[in-house]
Amino acid sequence: MIRRPKRMEQSEAVFETKERSIPYLLKRSTGRRTLTICIDEKGDLSISVPMRTPDKEIRAFLDEKEKWIIEKIAESKKRQAKIDQKQFKDGHAFLFLGKKCPIKTLPGNVKRIKVEFINESWYITTPIGLKGAQAAGDIRKALIKWYRKQAVEIIGGRLFHFARVIGVEPKRIAVRTQKRLWGICDFKTQTIHINWQIILAPLDVIDYVVVHELCHLIVPDHSKRFWRHVAKILPDYKHQVKWLKDHAVDMVLPQA
Repeated sequence: MIRRPKRMEQSEAVFETKERSIPYLLKRSTGRRTLTICIDEKGDLSISVPMRTPDKEIRAFLDEKEKWIIEKIAESKKRQAKIDQKQFKDGHAFLFLGKKCPIKTLPGNVKRIKVEFINESWYITTPIGLKGAQAAGDIRKALIKWYRKQAVEIIGGRLFHFARVIGVEPKRIAVRTQKRLWGICDFKTQTIHINWQIILAPLDVIDYVVVHELCHLIVPDHSKRFWRHVAKILPDYKHQVKWLKDHAVDMVLPQA
């Protein structure tokens, strides 16, 4: 049997609501069977549909979801506006282990940015003459490098500790960048990946993410059996889940 390659088409369209006009990206695909809506972090709307879906059906689908779409776009834009207020410059604060720590910058006789963490503050020495967007971008890179180093040390230690407590032995562990997930466990390969940005959260929240993924080495799904394993190690894990939900915006580092 010869399978035809998927064909995709994209076009810009506008969804007219009672409140306003909402532009969106329409994605048609021969490989799709259902209609789905996506609203990204910036509040941009896209609709994915099967290739031959009539415009009338797409319109009816949008009309049905109108209230939800408007609410989610507003939430995304509000969230993005809050993120955009944060900047990588003197006086702005970012989380580390659940505490908001301010950045204090000062020019110095250095060739590249130097980061020191003292008394819950970052002291960032920048090369003389480094200013504006270039300074913000370089500070962001230096701070992320610092975060990642701390993440490897702290998360590595928590993984080792809880692996012994739970009685599992992951074959491979990695602390890396992940856009949406705090952790991933590949049950087949017994591999665990943890998002380094969880280092912004309190230690008990980090422990929850670590225990969550380690328990997936025993139970790959989110069944009641899985949550029993998590609760056995962390009886109040729901508090950590709530913290992650409540501080989702605080955990996002802005672009420079």
